[in-house]
Amino acid sequence: MTNDDELIDKDELVTVYTVTDAVEAEILKNFLNAEGVKCDIDGEGQAGFTGAVEIGILVRAIDADRAESLIRSREPKPEEDKD
Repeated sequence: MTNDDELIDKDELVTVYTVTDAVEAEILKNFLNAEGVKCDIDGEGQAGFTGAVEIGILVRAIDADRAESLIRSREPKPEEDKD
């Protein structure tokens, strides 16, 4: 029996997030790179189709969990009820 982690090449690029806005993809790429997570964009050549085509944020498999956590930290928090 093998562990699933052994089946994935740690340097293989995996999609950790998708957006439909090329500017947002570039912002995320720069953010992740600044945090030390090497990042590429899949589909960035589709910028003319903003809103219509998904653009993938790609990182090495070994960095996927950290990248997802960093991206989640940027998402707006839902406002709490002020009742």
